[in-house]
Amino acid sequence: MTPRVLRDSILLGSMLSLVVSFGLATGWLVLGSREGHWVYGYVQPFGLRSLAVFLLASAMCGALLATPAGVVDRREWPLVLIWLLVALACQGLLRSLTPFTLESLFVSDGANGFYGVTRHSSATSVLNDFHHLRSSWPMHAQSNMPGKFMLVYALKHISRRPDVLAWMVVAISNLGGVLLYVFVRELFADRRVALFSLVLYFFVPAKLFFFPLLNTVTPVVVLACACLLLRWLSTGRATYAALLGAAFYGLLFYEPLPLIMVPLFAALMAWALWRSDIAWRTLGLQSALVVIAFAATYAGMFVRFGFDLIDALREISAHAVAFNAAAARPYSLWVRQNVLDFLFGVGVCQAVVFWVALGDGLSGGDKFQSRLTRPITVLCLPLAAVLLAIDLIGVNRGEVIRLWIFLACFFQIPAAYVCARFHNRAAIALIVWTALLQDALGTSMIGFVVP
Repeated sequence: MTPRVLRDSILLGSMLSLVVSFGLATGWLVLGSREGHWVYGYVQPFGLRSLAVFLLASAMCGALLATPAGVVDRREWPLVLIWLLVALACQGLLRSLTPFTLESLFVSDGANGFYGVTRHSSATSVLNDFHHLRSSWPMHAQSNMPGKFMLVYALKHISRRPDVLAWMVVAISNLGGVLLYVFVRELFADRRVALFSLVLYFFVPAKLFFFPLLNTVTPVVVLACACLLLRWLSTGRATYAALLGAAFYGLLFYEPLPLIMVPLFAALMAWALWRSDIAWRTLGLQSALVVIAFAATYAGMFVRFGFDLIDALREISAHAVAFNAAAARPYSLWVRQNVLDFLFGVGVCQAVVFWVALGDGLSGGDKFQSRLTRPITVLCLPLAAVLLAIDLIGVNRGEVIRLWIFLACFFQIPAAYVCARFHNRAAIALIVWTALLQDALGTSMIGFVVP
């Protein structure tokens, strides 16, 4: 596509984002469905303080985005570290707008549930007796795998103060931005695309709205698997294959839903074969090593702690089906509404630019095979397939702004790719600012997480 079309898509997305932000400010925008028995309610009216925080955060990000392009190449990792610190400061400002503290949300059984369980049960007992104990836990804890509990147990070795633990979850979630940077740099061989992806990751609306819930850490686990996969495919080293097998176990142990990302992982493998980054024979032999490492981790957890991953997955799946029936959430309604809610969580402008980036990858004068193997196409087509699949299976009916955070983070990459096509920072600054406005208004006015 021409630069003008790409520019116009950003302008269109920004205008639509402003319309949505106006809907938030005036209170007419409804997220969720009253008919579907799930709505995110407003908890306080619009206030000028949210605009002040938005302007301050925008100024901080705008100043850092003005960093000369040469610095990105010469001071790559110091710049990433600076962004980590600036993003954390901006997130602190944005979260100060909500009427609930991070500590109150983290300790609440209604909002979180994991912290309370770790106070009354040991890590070993959670693993040994997961089947029997989970029925006594708060609803949110019942519907999750034990990986989230293990994260809280691990963090409590560093601090037992709930306010510190909550901010540690935020910091760990932000480390996913570093993994995203590594993943994008490897995929596109472009540091500008990687840097812009990092910046957008920090301000994904869905992630900001749900701090400090442990769903905001799920992208870290998924991105760890994605980075290991790319490193394995690019180097052909058996070590990465083995680590990937163990990481896949960790992914299911923490959150099984991201297994839906298989189309993306399969596309990356096919792309590596097409580019001759890895030979068929090597891929076949080392894929067996991935399976062996997964099985070895499975067996180790079963022998050491008596934890059966497959039984736990079966229980969690049955719980999700029973919940949808008990909550009277009809499939036909949510299969439509989920997509709208998800795209809001992605960021309105980013959601618009995603589809334009996909069109850009598939257009042009090259042969169709060449268009299919462009990095942006290899990324966007599987992500679109993942969105379609995760919606149609109907496991989640409502609450997808929280449950699909991991997918929303990957949807930032196409917007970063489009912005990197321009020779100035105005495009990325505009998308960041619209996301920050959506963050500020949504965080201050809507009770995405309530103690």
